[in-house]
Amino acid sequence: MSFYLVRLEPDGAGAMKDVPIPDYGPYDKGSEAAKAAKTLTEERGYKVQPRRMAQAPDWRGRQQERLASGALKALPEAWDLEPIKDHFAHLCPRDPSKIAFTESDEHGTIDRTTSLNPGRYITRFYETEDKIPDAHRRKLIAAIDPNGEIFFAFSPEEIVRIYKEGPGSCMDGKHTFEGMDPHWPTEPYGAGDLAVAYTKNAEGRIQSRCLCWPEKKIFGRCYGDIQRMIAAMKAEGYTYYHGDNIRFPDGAKLLKIEHPERRWEYVMPYFDDIEMVIMNGDYFETYNGTLASLPLGTKYISCGGSAGRSLLYQYCPKMRSGQPAHTFKHIHGVEQEWSSQAYQSYAFTCRGSGKLYANEFKVSMATPGVYWGHDYFAEHGEHCAVTKKNHPKTEMVQKGDRRVHNSVEWRFDADGKELPAKKIKAIEEERWGTVTIGDLIGEKPWHRDMRYLSKSRFEREYNAVTNTVETRVTGRRADQVIIDDPFVAAPQLDPRQQQEMARYMGDLVDRQLRDQMLRGLPEPAARYDYDPTR
Repeated sequence: MSFYLVRLEPDGAGAMKDVPIPDYGPYDKGSEAAKAAKTLTEERGYKVQPRRMAQAPDWRGRQQERLASGALKALPEAWDLEPIKDHFAHLCPRDPSKIAFTESDEHGTIDRTTSLNPGRYITRFYETEDKIPDAHRRKLIAAIDPNGEIFFAFSPEEIVRIYKEGPGSCMDGKHTFEGMDPHWPTEPYGAGDLAVAYTKNAEGRIQSRCLCWPEKKIFGRCYGDIQRMIAAMKAEGYTYYHGDNIRFPDGAKLLKIEHPERRWEYVMPYFDDIEMVIMNGDYFETYNGTLASLPLGTKYISCGGSAGRSLLYQYCPKMRSGQPAHTFKHIHGVEQEWSSQAYQSYAFTCRGSGKLYANEFKVSMATPGVYWGHDYFAEHGEHCAVTKKNHPKTEMVQKGDRRVHNSVEWRFDADGKELPAKKIKAIEEERWGTVTIGDLIGEKPWHRDMRYLSKSRFEREYNAVTNTVETRVTGRRADQVIIDDPFVAAPQLDPRQQQEMARYMGDLVDRQLRDQMLRGLPEPAARYDYDPTR
């Protein structure tokens, strides 16, 4: 860079003097400088000429004279750092909150200065090896720009005050948060890792703020005097974590504060730059990841929102979405925790153990609507090859080397040999004549009130339902089976629902009558009375 441009101006004696033009150059080639000089002369109407850098007068004397005369305003006495050689640092004429200085010899020749805010100037030129203590640093910054001094709030009380009294937002003091007293949504930030950085104006009022993580030297969205806050934080060596899906990293602690009035909810602020927080012991911690990447069983909050509170959530592997954590239950078989939405649709309750199992581990028992878990059945149940159904072990009997259900044990001798088919038929006809199950439930099978419970309720109350069945056998023929639901007075069903329920109840009746027929009923038939109020 060997050429620069000057403007020719008359001095007091009538001679012409060179005044460097700081906005153009330097140039490597004389032809480039000459071309630029010609263009500026035509545009601005005064004489511009190129000069060789090597022939330029000493610019240092010019800067010293300006500082001595007050043409350049020197840094205040409170700025007690050793001056950097050839910087000729002074307050920027265009913005006195910044420091202007000469960055290089070439810039000095063309009278060009560079401006930085005091924090960045300190970082760039005075902290190349050792850092200046924070208190001294803040004093230096305040000497140049009283409004640029950064303060930090760490405790919950300080943080709440900054949000209440600071720039407007959904978390400021103009808002109310129902039922949250004595807490405030931003209180969780005061766990010790995070802080709220803020600046004050000349009157001491909070003029800007941002959430930061001092240990990581990062800060997020700024409120109030945004540009000045961003510049001040960057001058302090902080990195801006905002926008473009940039989020705070994992591990910053937040306080875990239960909502005073709302069950299962926690006090939590609106998040600008935090993806979510996960529960970790007595604290929440920031987590920068997706729901699917969370370890199974991890409880989290994605944001407190403008209400300043949130339910605790958990990722449901079955629904592949976040669901309220208090609705989760352990599902046997898959050995996972599922939300209520998942287990109501894809799981069942084992009637033997009372535990929840995934549907793929369901074992259908002989009693309609009764299911056992696979491992519970393996321990407490057996399959009968004769009835081709699953039964409790307590209902199975040993006949020779085989085990059969007690409802068909009469068909086998003590050695386990099955009676001949003709003999079995003869015994059945002697007991029941030629009446079939179809006769029992086909001619006038049953009457019932159209009010009924849900199918799941009937399954849960199967024993009670069967006790409502009143069977009257005249001779060897069942005249009628009456089923009247004593439990509820629900709305009338539509015809399709009535048909479905009729088929379902028919299965229940068929099961009971079959068992009674195979066991043999004394005459007169037993009468079962059920009082639902007991």
